[in-house]
Amino acid sequence: MEDISLGFGERSRLRVLLEGLSQIVDDRPAHKVAYPLAEILLLAVYGTIADCDDYDAIADWGETNLDFLRGFLPYHHGTPCGRWLTIMMNRIDPGLFSACFGDWVRACWPDRPDLVAIDGKTLRGSHDRSAGRPALHLVSAFATNARLVLGQEAVREKSNELSAIPVLLERLAQDGGLEGAVVSLDAIACNPAVAQAILEAKADYLLAVKANQPTLRAEIEAAFADLPAEAVERHADIDKGHGRIERREAAVVRDIDWLHSERRFPGELRLPRLVAIVRVESRTELKDRC
Repeated sequence: MEDISLGFGERSRLRVLLEGLSQIVDDRPAHKVAYPLAEILLLAVYGTIADCDDYDAIADWGETNLDFLRGFLPYHHGTPCGRWLTIMMNRIDPGLFSACFGDWVRACWPDRPDLVAIDGKTLRGSHDRSAGRPALHLVSAFATNARLVLGQEAVREKSNELSAIPVLLERLAQDGGLEGAVVSLDAIACNPAVAQAILEAKADYLLAVKANQPTLRAEIEAAFADLPAEAVERHADIDKGHGRIERREAAVVRDIDWLHSERRFPGELRLPRLVAIVRVESRTELKDRC
């Protein structure tokens, strides 16, 4: 990938990203290249910033904003169509692309995150019906307070999400990247192995308990129902906006010796170094319902 001069100030975030992506090698014969890799990646970056959610949308955005893109790179042959862009981007090593992206995040936002939410989302338009291929599912790590995606891992189905979480955690934990953070995950990751991996990264975990852990969920519900009011810490807040009022109350119980007791069922779920259980209740008032 050729050197990129974007006309920005020294070490702008976009320039740092594209310099990092220059590690990706374009193996096409030079005399057959109509769309250089630098132009493709710049288009993909700007299309993503513009909230395009598939390659067809990115291609349409590039065609509409071609004059803007030519302020940075030549684009002698314009921009490619969505199908061509899909084929070309699929040729790029996803591991290398992810590593370049992670390096960029650490270079531009060196402070360690204090709250990281890991969750899975299905990408619209990423399926291929003709090939019988389902939509792509991404497991993402999001620095909540910084509003920044720290990393992603792709899986073919939501059922495979659990296998991607340890890989993503290992990558984020490099060079102490998660040290001191609180990592929250949905109920699919509520198991001792994931909790231990977070602790080994010198972070703390916040795991959701839902119907996939029926025994633990029932015991937690019973604890909140039976404990005296003075044993429960409570905090409430109210959000107003977008035509609704939402009130949330968090209740915390720290006396959980019963969860560590030796008088537990053999093989029962045991989460390492667990210190509290939390219940969150929310009530949302809309114009016509609550």
